[in-house]
Amino acid sequence: MVSIQLSAISYQLSAISYQLSAISYQLMRYAHATRTALE
Repeated sequence: MVSIQLSAISYQLSAISYQLSAISYQLMRYAHATRTALE
């Protein structure tokens, strides 16, 4: 029972880290676009 909960928690953590990396990627692209627009 505990192993099932642990695997569910690790799955949620990996999903959260995936979302964070996607958000940081979008922010990087946005910052790059604004930088090129300002130049």
